[in-house]
Amino acid sequence: MSKYNVALIFGGCTPEHEVSIVTAHQVSLALQENHHVIPIYVTKSGDWLTGDALGDLSAFTDGTLPHPSDFDKITIEFHPEPKFVITSRHWIGKNVQKRTRLPIDIVFPAIHGMHGEDGTLQGLLELMNLPYVGAGVVGSAVGMDKIMMKAILSENALPVLPYLYWTRHDWDTRREVVLEEVAATLSYPLFVKPAMSGSSIGVSHVENQAELCAAAEVAGQYARRILVEKAVEKPLEINCAVMGLHEPMPSVCEQPVSQADFLSFDDKYIHQEGENAGMAGAARKIPAPISEELTSHIQGLAARTFRVLDCAGVARVDFLVDAAHNVYVNEINTIPGSYSYYLWNHQDIEFPELVSELIDLAFKAHAQKNALTYTYTTNLLSQAGASLAKLKNGVKLGGTT
Repeated sequence: MSKYNVALIFGGCTPEHEVSIVTAHQVSLALQENHHVIPIYVTKSGDWLTGDALGDLSAFTDGTLPHPSDFDKITIEFHPEPKFVITSRHWIGKNVQKRTRLPIDIVFPAIHGMHGEDGTLQGLLELMNLPYVGAGVVGSAVGMDKIMMKAILSENALPVLPYLYWTRHDWDTRREVVLEEVAATLSYPLFVKPAMSGSSIGVSHVENQAELCAAAEVAGQYARRILVEKAVEKPLEINCAVMGLHEPMPSVCEQPVSQADFLSFDDKYIHQEGENAGMAGAARKIPAPISEELTSHIQGLAARTFRVLDCAGVARVDFLVDAAHNVYVNEINTIPGSYSYYLWNHQDIEFPELVSELIDLAFKAHAQKNALTYTYTTNLLSQAGASLAKLKNGVKLGGTT
């Protein structure tokens, strides 16, 4: 096994900042067995920092987050070729700071939610032509956008719950029309969600129009577009992870456990006990106590969802099952919390083996991308030059003066 320099990017300008820190440190411990980890922490204000101390979770657990003045800063330069550059916080002379190129073989994104899981970071890495773990730009962006995801899944005959959506502008300018559409199309109870968020942040379960209005105000604080969908009465929640590139493999299924209508942020990360508190997530039953037939059906839907959304690496697909055993795709997480390592453990895949497999998949995807042709030779510019010359001489294109 080759030992790579792995840039682990985490934190970010996202409501899931703290969740990302936890995932990153789990991934870091797993990576350290076979690779050299370079931590890159993105602060809530957007500074990119690096330093060995950022690889220690204790740097984040004393009540304050790392301050930019205490760490070297990362910048990105594109000339003469794309690269990450470290600017040392120490001065080596008057008005001179040491600058060095960061040796990166591959990037391991661990930012959940906006500005990391939504295709923006993936787009940057594509421009830099760096291999990276996980879904590409399209899979990441569509997987993050609940409205686009539902539209694409529905178009591909994957089951989703009835839904409507509107923009914050719609809500502010024609609220009555929106409420009439909801009343005519959906029935309570409903879920109200920001179109782009994760970890249940900004999500509300509502029983009437007054609660809907309050929930829409909350959701609108986190996203420009708001989704409302039919709630399943007393649903059975089942999750299944998927790993691969062209032939994705589903994991064992899990059943999250909660006494509430849905798993809130606190249910997932705060109200826990034991050694995995804040790490592996909320209480769960693994494998899920469901029939082999239902398990196989959900695993098949998970793999299809992964392929339809053009994902790669590891993703977790969350499902809702109603009393009649109808199964609905609820959402996909292209960078799932803890990379769903606890599901793969039940298939005898330890975390260090999992992250190494994800790195191998990333290199394969990168090689396939670079094998494509990105140039196309034509005589368009010579023709355009001739046309512009005619215009300069006062001759109209396609005719005479």
